[in-house]
Amino acid sequence: MSASRLLRPQPRQLHLHHGFSPFTPRPLPRNRLFHASAPRSSVYDTFLMLPHELLHTLHTYMPWYAAIPVSAFIVRGLLVTTIGSHSKALIARYMALQPLRQAMALQKRDDIMKKGDFKHPKAAVAAVTMAVKTESKALDRRWNCTLRGQVGWTLLQLPLFVVMAEVIRRVSDIHSGLLGLGMEAIGLTTRPNPDGLITEDNVDLAARMAANPWFEPSLATEGLAWFPNLLVPDPTGALPFVVSAVMFANIFLSTNNPTKRGKASPTNKGIRRGMMLLALLIGPMGQHVPAALMYYWVSSTTSVMVWNVWLDKRYPVPEGFGQCSRPLLNMPTKKRSTVRTAKLR
Repeated sequence: MSASRLLRPQPRQLHLHHGFSPFTPRPLPRNRLFHASAPRSSVYDTFLMLPHELLHTLHTYMPWYAAIPVSAFIVRGLLVTTIGSHSKALIARYMALQPLRQAMALQKRDDIMKKGDFKHPKAAVAAVTMAVKTESKALDRRWNCTLRGQVGWTLLQLPLFVVMAEVIRRVSDIHSGLLGLGMEAIGLTTRPNPDGLITEDNVDLAARMAANPWFEPSLATEGLAWFPNLLVPDPTGALPFVVSAVMFANIFLSTNNPTKRGKASPTNKGIRRGMMLLALLIGPMGQHVPAALMYYWVSSTTSVMVWNVWLDKRYPVPEGFGQCSRPLLNMPTKKRSTVRTAKLR
């Protein structure tokens, strides 16, 4: 009986004898199938898809000379009504608490100086500065007006503008962005062709559309009166100077700068003057920039000015309250003998 069991083939051997194995894996297909949508070359393209869809949707209902400013207004409105309103409310509360902050600083300084026990004047100044900072931070936390929200609002505006400008650059088939065009204007880099960009004269529209799926050839005919072709620079050269004037006006009329609220520090004054000088240089440096990019720039800056007016009316900053311009004098305390004689009389 044991010999018959030894001679009996195992189940695995039977399967092998008949020519198949139950453990053989199924062969995977060599060709992978994808969706019919256009492939994204990088992660950066993923962030550009939503602004591009917004711009493309607006263009289905209106020409490019209207779709570009409307898209800038909508994008700015979405940013202002969400993060901008919160930041403006923080700024309004922060500026409203400035008189109380100054009064608390003076009171804290007097209390510390009355205690004395300082080896040298620098130690007294350091103690007063530390105490004032502590009181100011506690006041800001109590009223929820810290500077972190204000800094976040300021830092978020530039990346959003860069993303929208990149979308305009791709649909216009511009060879480089604002930074590259600025470097070409000052001579740090060379343009790929004498005209500064790829135009209809040197490359066929079909070839451009095949090389760049984002390209919109209708930009060549849907511009404004004096620059009907948005794919080339403004032939009159006036559009870059319009951008320069609007940028200068936005910086000069901004109500959030320190010079409007009181005495500004030398650092803030230097930054403000540098930005105004940079705005003046946009005109001569942007002569080779295509009209589509400059047109979006002026539309975005105009939208910023319009929405800033709305923010100022919605969240007004109290004015007329501040530190007294006259020097404050500490009144001397009356002596006890004088008080006693006054009571006896």
